[in-house]
Amino acid sequence: MEDTKIFDKTYNEYLSQLKDFDFLKKAGILGIQKRNKSFVFEFFNRQIVFNRNEFIDLAGEDLTFAVKVILCKYLLMCPEKIFESSNKLVTFREFANAGPLFSSFTSNTNKIIETTFSGKLETLKARCLELGGTVMKTKSYDLSIRFRALPRIPIIFNFNDRDELLPAKAGFLYHDNAEIYLDLECLTITGTYLTGLLIQSE
Repeated sequence: MEDTKIFDKTYNEYLSQLKDFDFLKKAGILGIQKRNKSFVFEFFNRQIVFNRNEFIDLAGEDLTFAVKVILCKYLLMCPEKIFESSNKLVTFREFANAGPLFSSFTSNTNKIIETTFSGKLETLKARCLELGGTVMKTKSYDLSIRFRALPRIPIIFNFNDRDELLPAKAGFLYHDNAEIYLDLECLTITGTYLTGLLIQSE
């Protein structure tokens, strides 16, 4: 309940800050589409419209305040130009000042997935594909999937199933420019949100 109140307050503050946001100038930088007087986001394979007053899921699904906060922050942190990634992939821990959040990030993402899908590789793969993930070719992992949290923020999810010697191991990788578009708290939420989607059917 307390977290909901915090997100509610933060969301309303962000909405207030967006009153003067230059959507026409910055939509292209963020990779969001203009549709009539509204703007359409792609968020983990969901189409979400912002009409300058509220975010609405086009499929009619509810949007949590946490998701709305992410979308607001994505707008508010918009840089003056597109910052392309060097294609270097980094763990959450490698972002500057990520240390205090790393333990909770791991507990709420990697460890939950490892426990849930240990010995269930095909089930996990099927779930990733249902969510719009793209399989990536690799010899390093049993499963490597690319998701798109937001247009400028892809997430690479890697998983090795348990074997005779080692337990299951999961991990998330971000492009090195992700923190230009979202702060660490919101990047944390993208990981926990994706984790929630993956375990939803289990």
